Amino acid sequence: MRMKLSLALGLVVLAVLNFGIYRNERFIETGEEVYLELAPVDPRSLLQGDYMRLNYRIVGNLRKEFERIRGAAEIEIPDAGKIVVRLDERRVASFERIWRPGETLGDKERLLLYRQTDTSRINIGSESFFFEEGQGEAYGKARYGVFKLGKDGRTILRSLADESLVRIEPGPKEKSP
Repeated sequence: MRMKLSLALGLVVLAVLNFGIYRNERFIETGEEVYLELAPVDPRSLLQGDYMRLNYRIVGNLRKEFERIRGAAEIEIPDAGKIVVRLDERRVASFERIWRPGETLGDKERLLLYRQTDTSRINIGSESFFFEEGQGEAYGKARYGVFKLGKDGRTILRSLADESLVRIEPGPKEKSP
């Protein structure tokens, strides 16, 4: 009996994991590709080992809007919500406004989820990008994050791109003699 229960529980766990994988794969296939401009970060923490810390220009714009709203005491800012971004002809997103439920979007406007962990940290997407050892120099040229964006505002970071929006794809790591 105990063995059957363990086996059943294991199958449930596998089913849940597989569903999550399937859901993310579908999201990657169907999501709209957009670019988020990276903002400078402290150069000492830009490249740490085999990952790069990311910050986005939109976060700075959103932070200014939050400060303006708080100063004017207009509305209470929720810890999580959606913002409206506008896509330019190159599919680069820029901050437009905070979205209010029921508001309709223009042709070039999309929703983007945000999460505020405290009054100074705002998250709109992946905050780090992991890469193979020894490829930090190539990724140091990154100026944009390449994302898949869902209609609900959810994002998945797919790659980094240079100033011309060309994905950075370093070649094979050179072997040491």
